[in-house]
Amino acid sequence: MYRNGRRKSHLVAVMLASSSLIGGAYAYDDHAHSSAKDYEDFRFQLHTSVFTTHFNPKPEHNNQQDLIGLEWYGDRFEPTYFEGLHDYFGYGRPLVGAAWFQNSFAQESIYLYGGVRQDLIRYNDIQTYAKITAGLIHGYRGEYRDKIPFNQFGIAPAIIPMVGANYGWGVAEVTFFGFSGVMLTLGARF
Repeated sequence: MYRNGRRKSHLVAVMLASSSLIGGAYAYDDHAHSSAKDYEDFRFQLHTSVFTTHFNPKPEHNNQQDLIGLEWYGDRFEPTYFEGLHDYFGYGRPLVGAAWFQNSFAQESIYLYGGVRQDLIRYNDIQTYAKITAGLIHGYRGEYRDKIPFNQFGIAPAIIPMVGANYGWGVAEVTFFGFSGVMLTLGARF
């Protein structure tokens, strides 16, 4: 009962946050089409998990992560940082973020991280991108403490790659959590 009530409260919180952003996002989106640089001028991204699957499912695995994540983006890297690779890796954006979620064993967990987002292919108003983050995860406890590598003191390092696409203010990402599974998140940027 508590778990369903908490899931509903997370859903309500995300819906309220998203709906409050929509008004500003529509105004932003109209302005954003004026140039490609303006179109990518956002600072924050809020997202939540909508689907999770494990590659090798076990009865104790939880596929309801109830993830809520917030990221802050810095300015694009200057092209001079990547002189030789500019055509491939220019204009990456640094980011920092935090995600609260239920891990694969239904334990409340947090992931604090930094990373880089690199735009890939743009098709009309749809921008695809890749993102890699590295940080620390806390929350794997008790009998599941050793289910994540290097979790000696209850905090473990992690590197998490993602691919995504955004259309206007909306964002969809596929997150790969090691060789264990994949998660789909939806969100908004502003």
